[in-house]
Amino acid sequence: MQRVRWILGVCCLLAPATARAQLVRGDSLHVLGEAHAAQRYFERVRRHFLPTTNDAGTRPCQTVIGRMCYWQDDDGALPVAEPRSISNARLSLVATLGRLNALSPGDDWIAGQRIRYMVGSGQDSAAVSAARACSPDRWYCKVLLGYALHASERYGDAAVQFDSAFAEMPAGERCRWNDVSVLLSDDERDSYNRLPCGQRDSVENRFWELARPSFAISGNDRRTEHFSRILLADLSQDADNAYGLIWGPDMRELLIRYGEPLWYTTTWPQPLSDFPTPIGHDKTPSFHFAAEMTGNRASWDAHAHNARERYAPPYIDSLTDLATQFAMMKRGDSALVLAVYADTSAGRTILGVPGEVRDTAPAGLPHVRRARTGWKAVMVAMEEFDPTSRRDAQAREWLAPPPHAHGAPDLSTLLLFTADTSALVETLDNALAHALTVNELRGDRRLGLYWEVYGDAANDSSMNPSVATAAIDSISAPANDSSSVLITVVRTDGGLMRWLGGALHITQRDSPLAVRWHDAHVGVGVAEHSVVLDLANLADGTYRVTVAVGADDTHRTEVSREIRLH
Repeated sequence: MQRVRWILGVCCLLAPATARAQLVRGDSLHVLGEAHAAQRYFERVRRHFLPTTNDAGTRPCQTVIGRMCYWQDDDGALPVAEPRSISNARLSLVATLGRLNALSPGDDWIAGQRIRYMVGSGQDSAAVSAARACSPDRWYCKVLLGYALHASERYGDAAVQFDSAFAEMPAGERCRWNDVSVLLSDDERDSYNRLPCGQRDSVENRFWELARPSFAISGNDRRTEHFSRILLADLSQDADNAYGLIWGPDMRELLIRYGEPLWYTTTWPQPLSDFPTPIGHDKTPSFHFAAEMTGNRASWDAHAHNARERYAPPYIDSLTDLATQFAMMKRGDSALVLAVYADTSAGRTILGVPGEVRDTAPAGLPHVRRARTGWKAVMVAMEEFDPTSRRDAQAREWLAPPPHAHGAPDLSTLLLFTADTSALVETLDNALAHALTVNELRGDRRLGLYWEVYGDAANDSSMNPSVATAAIDSISAPANDSSSVLITVVRTDGGLMRWLGGALHITQRDSPLAVRWHDAHVGVGVAEHSVVLDLANLADGTYRVTVAVGADDTHRTEVSREIRLH
């Protein structure tokens, strides 16, 4: 055998360059073929030894994607322990791929599969080292390193590697990696797909900015998770898998939308079938962090049952709502963002706005956070995060300056406060000291409103808080007055049947409240306003409270907030 190797070596030295190149290519193909065979063997071993569960996969599908059936199952069930035969086979595969990667270091498929299965076996640090050993001059190696860093929960470092890779990719490849169409709603996807690739950046940047899972964690791990899923989908395209199916667009979409399963089980063979059905199980609980866009407004429902995409951050085991009221006040050419929250002492508190994260409170107002941002529409988030218990309480809101026509005044958003105090609310700090954390009133129906007016229509007078309980036709100032202030309270729940019942006098008809007055003190700068509404005569329900300042519909600025009465 030693002699044969020596003869082949002499042959190669004496062969022409073309022949040597053909032999090198032949050796590379042989190495790649051995890698494919080892990967197929592992997946067959995995399918053979998968633990069997009585959950036969008969639960109704929430989402059907081609051949694949997906349903959400956040019942808190712990993963079934992987048999040692599978984990040992995976370690053997990793060793084989490491040996073959050394023989053919330029083969992307071998390098990618090696790092993928290293991560799958819990060797995150070793995966990072292996990715760093890949050529730093190739964008694919930077993608592999970004994936390994993401798996190691180093999300900021992962983003640096992915972005560096995108800067070096061909334009078409970069467009494919950054495509978020599969994560968008139908309406958003149609408008997104109509854009040329070079004009999609603003949509993609906004999508990821609004989908950030936590401001308590450095980096945007939902974004780096997406790119990791793209890599895994590419690596799965020409490889065997735990399901034993031929890879197709349906499996790719399932992976990109919901991620790679954390563990697998199998079922007993179904009727009319000779084969068991492998089931992939995601990490639970998982959440829907992406925003739902309606026009230029965004809303969030992390616990949406039929969400189009889901993600389970490894640092969160419990995600709950945090009672918070947000407000935005204009300060020069920027905005002061305020968050009034119910402190549950569950961990450190964080107020996140674009470009700034605050986790300290001003003296005297322990349940208020302040941050600066632009005077424009932004997402704001309030969190109480406990890394020890991995519990996170969040509130998110889309804050925007109230739209106004040319010549109309600028207004702040409304700040709601409790009015069960004899103290006058004459300043913003007074209002914050009594601010509500939820838009609900129970018992005493006295609701305080605080807002500010800016610019030429600003009121420079003292506020003199008042109580308003006027009927809709009780108006105390001309409607065409340029400094007219109108407050209305209109019920918004009940729907068509409640309206018909009131119109036919079957049920009591809702009478909206309204009060208008003339503000004689018009100046410049910031004018602070407050008023107290007595809503004791209103029935339980949801109402929209609106403050309008200006002469008429075309020269008026309005700001609204919903309130629930119990």
